[in-house]
Amino acid sequence: MANVGHRRRRRIRPLSIIIGTVVLLACAVVPWLIPWDSLRQPQAVPPAAAPSPGPSAATEPSSTPSTEDAPTSEDVRRLAEEIRAGASAGYDLPVDPREVSSVQTDPGEYRRLGRIEIPSIGLSATFGEGVYGEPLERGPGHWPGTPMPGGLGNSVISGHRNTHTQPFKEIDRLAEGDRIETTLKGGKTTVFTVVETAIVPEDEYKDFVLKQPDDDTDRQVTLFACHPEGNPIFRIVVRAEQRS
Repeated sequence: MANVGHRRRRRIRPLSIIIGTVVLLACAVVPWLIPWDSLRQPQAVPPAAAPSPGPSAATEPSSTPSTEDAPTSEDVRRLAEEIRAGASAGYDLPVDPREVSSVQTDPGEYRRLGRIEIPSIGLSATFGEGVYGEPLERGPGHWPGTPMPGGLGNSVISGHRNTHTQPFKEIDRLAEGDRIETTLKGGKTTVFTVVETAIVPEDEYKDFVLKQPDDDTDRQVTLFACHPEGNPIFRIVVRAEQRS
């Protein structure tokens, strides 16, 4: 029996050697066959779906403003200069310079016509002939081609509100019943009473202020200026008439 057990151990030992050899070879070769680089790279995560816009999505501003749209200091400086240039070029001109050619007399040497007084706003100023630059820089200006104040028809006078002498700065305070008095160089004085005040769009004011009365025996004076102050989009117009 001892001999039989010895022979079995001899048969098992070569088989163990073979199995061990196979395991060792597998441990040596398999690591070279595995793509370790692909295992080390993180797997791409699909982007989360964007939430559908809600009712206020169109009106909510971005929390991070784009730097591409932000104005530079040079842009701000240039814009400020353009605004100042525009203001000095005519933002307070009651009459559009393009319409100067429509008056019946050409611009010439300044000519003083008389004085206008409005006690309710403390105005007492001389007025000249013309609705272009120089006369309005000196004070109110009479629209050439319209009657002289006190004559038959509607006499039109314009003036600045916030530049130069600012004669019509408080024209918006005039109310129905207020007195307007004009005195021509020759000494003729006419007293008018305010009958209406209107705010007229820029593209409509010319016909409005130049309109002559239906009754050709009426004597009127119409004052007008930019409205609001320093902005040419409207004109404030004050109409007054002589009461017998």
